[in-house]
Amino acid sequence: MLSLLILVIAAAGVVAPVLLAAVAASRGAPEPAASVPAPIGAALPVAALGLTWRRHRAVLTGRGPRVLWLGEGDDVRYGRAYKLARETLRDVGFSWGTAESDNGVMQPVCWEDPAAPEAAMDYALAAADEALAEDDERLAAEAAQALRNADLDAALNGEARRADLAALRESLDTQLWAWGTRKRQVAEALLAEAPGAGGVPRSGAARLARDLVAEVEAGIAATRARAAEHPDQDWLTRADDPAVREAVHAAVRVLTALDEDQASVRNRSGWGQSHSRLGHVLAGLETLSVVEASHALAAVHRHRRQLPPDFRRAVFGTEA
Repeated sequence: MLSLLILVIAAAGVVAPVLLAAVAASRGAPEPAASVPAPIGAALPVAALGLTWRRHRAVLTGRGPRVLWLGEGDDVRYGRAYKLARETLRDVGFSWGTAESDNGVMQPVCWEDPAAPEAAMDYALAAADEALAEDDERLAAEAAQALRNADLDAALNGEARRADLAALRESLDTQLWAWGTRKRQVAEALLAEAPGAGGVPRSGAARLARDLVAEVEAGIAATRARAAEHPDQDWLTRADDPAVREAVHAAVRVLTALDEDQASVRNRSGWGQSHSRLGHVLAGLETLSVVEASHALAAVHRHRRQLPPDFRRAVFGTEA
């Protein structure tokens, strides 16, 4: 009796889904996806296209029964293969999709057709692997050529680029007063940048270094030109005295020597930011012309309290 009951239950488990499907079809209703079983033995290669494939569920689609597989792992290789052999892979069901109808994460999927010949899947995977191998060869050849180009570039342009960075370093070390804060930060970043192939500075870094140094030199030249061509009328008469010109030039050099921070810190020592470039430019001249001395007098007068009384007397005729 128990054996007969088990037999009836087993038969019901096979027949009932078939009867339910027939009734649903007679009423014009779509068959539920869960009613389509996955075919026995259906499977993708475990590591196809660099992923681990997991059977998710059987689905009845508008194109017939399919088995949905999810690709798990690093999908970089799959993405390359799909780009290189898209049509071939799509023909056997590979694509990008989500496991759930909403809020799912895009990932590699395969809608396997259980009725398709096994050779079709094998052919598609082989074609993708071949496309990847050819692409790997292309990338390797491009990398090798890029390395050869970099070596050649280093041999042809290395010394010039090193010279550009050395000139930048020298300008910062000797003329920091002529560098604005922003330019100074950019210059220091360039000098700290890792070199390119062969230990040679990159072309962009060398070009920017040249441009920065040229801008600073142009600024210094403009300051020198203004100091030489456009006198400070308030001090022009006193600058006409040779003794005053000599005394104010010495005072300029004293204040420049005190300007160790090159006007980068407000410490009442040396020049302020408004006179730093002019002061350093004038201090570097062998002698001062009348026009240059008129600017020197204006600049020194602004910072006169840093000078000893005898300096103030020699420059301005009074210690006050």
